[in-house]
Parts: sequence; C-alpha cells; structure tokens
Amino acid sequence: MVNILFPTDFSKAAENAFLYALHLTKALDANLTLAHVYELPELGRALHNTSKEVYELMEMESLENFNKSIKKLRELAIEKGFGDVEFKHIMAEGQIVQKIQTLAEKEKIDYIVMGTTGASGLKEVFLGSVAAGVIDTAPCRVLSIPEETNPADKINKIAYLTNYKDEEVVSFDQVANFAQKFNADIYCVHYDKHVTDVSEEEMNVWKNKLHTDGLNVSFHVISGDDFEDSLVEFYQTNKIDIIGIQPRKRNLFTAIFKKSNTKSIAQHLDIPLLSLASK
Repeated sequence: MVNILFPTDFSKAAENAFLYALHLTKALDANLTLAHVYELPELGRALHNTSKEVYELMEMESLENFNKSIKKLRELAIEKGFGDVEFKHIMAEGQIVQKIQTLAEKEKIDYIVMGTTGASGLKEVFLGSVAAGVIDTAPCRVLSIPEETNPADKINKIAYLTNYKDEEVVSFDQVANFAQKFNADIYCVHYDKHVTDVSEEEMNVWKNKLHTDGLNVSFHVISGDDFEDSLVEFYQTNKIDIIGIQPRKRNLFTAIFKKSNTKSIAQHLDIPLLSLASK
C-alpha cells in the first residue's frame, strides 16, 4: 500500500497542496496522513518555574487550532469532490524538518506532499529552509507544490531533468513508476548551453539503458545562454505538469537561483517539483 504524508501549517500554500495530496491519494489508492508539527519556544531560565504551565497552555491552543483546521480541510475535500478520501492526522512537537523525517520513516511514507510559500515557486523550494531541509533529509519522494500553482485535475506530462549519468537510470525508474499511475508522458530533458553531436550521442547511449516498455517517453536537449529561460520555455511550450529531479541536483538549482539577483525569471517556475528518493 502506498503511504502519503502531508505536512501542513494550515497556510494558504498548504491548503493548495492539500488538493494535490487528495488527488494523488485517490489516483494511487493510497493512505493519507496529515501532520502538523509545531515548535515550542525556548523560554529561558528566567521562566523556569512557570515554563511548564506556559508550554501546556501553548499546546492546548495548538491542539484547538489543529482540530479546527482539520475540520476545515475535511470540508474542503468534500467541496472539491474528494469526500470519499479518508485520512488520519497527527500533531507533533519538535524541530519541523527533523520531525517530518522521523514521521516519514515511522509511517513508511512513499511520498511527502507539501506546499511552498510565496510567488517564487521553485525558488522557495531550494532556498526555503523547511522545504529544502525536507528534500535533503526525506527517505522518500517529495512533491513540492508552489502556492500560485493551480491544482491539476490530471497529470499528463512529466519532465525529468537528466545529465545522462548511470545513477539516473534508477531515478528514471521512479519517474516511470509514478507516470504509469497517471498514464502520463515522460519528457527526459538535458540542458546543454550549445547542443553538439556529443550531447546527442550521450543522450542515445543513456537512452538505451532505460526500461521504457509500455511508456511514452521522449528525449530532449534544450540549449541557450540561460538555463532558467530554457527550462521555462520548454515546460510552458510543452505544458509540463511536474518536473522531476534527483536530490543532488538541488545544489545546481540553488546556485542558479542565488545568482539571479537582477532577474526574477525563477519566479515563473510555478510548477510542482518531484524530488526523487536518493536511495
């Protein structure tokens, strides 16, 4: 049975991602677990005698808000046609990234679905501490949903970014397994500033290592002076629904976004990102 974890802070971004979690749960006939992780502040020695009472009050308030929010999410699920999707919920105290990792391991999670805040989309995924931390430490696949993304009724096209490395053959299998659940097309995409015969040859060698039986897979080399421009043009032109990457490529994206000080093209990467499990 497939298990999905949906961490939520009950923000607008999380609410948007919840619809993706419901869609994925129904499509995969999966178990869905909602998790709200909260952190209690360090009150310091000056409040040592009263800290227990303060913590208890804060936990009671968190629980009350949690129960209200769960009710709201159930109503949203019914409103959007997912009233038949059951889910359980967990509230836990601790460091958010670490606690999500622990929950993912304990619950044997296959997918984490989480929202990212702000209009920067994927930029928030790679530079935001919580989203980046979850991607780095999660023992499973992580589907990050930018706040401004419109929830998709169907997942038809998935782009997988590749550098034609042998280890990416295993990652491709994860993408293929995901795509088959939705009968989606797979676009294997490689960026090369200047397309050459060498890059085309490398693509063909890597292509022959893949297991593509029963899949609709195409292979593409995108080029141009700017990686961001090239990627945006490709996924917008081809109406890509999700971009899949290996976790190690997060460093590449981070470097790209950090140097994009005068240009905000990264803000247009408002597309869900599927970070594949590193194991």
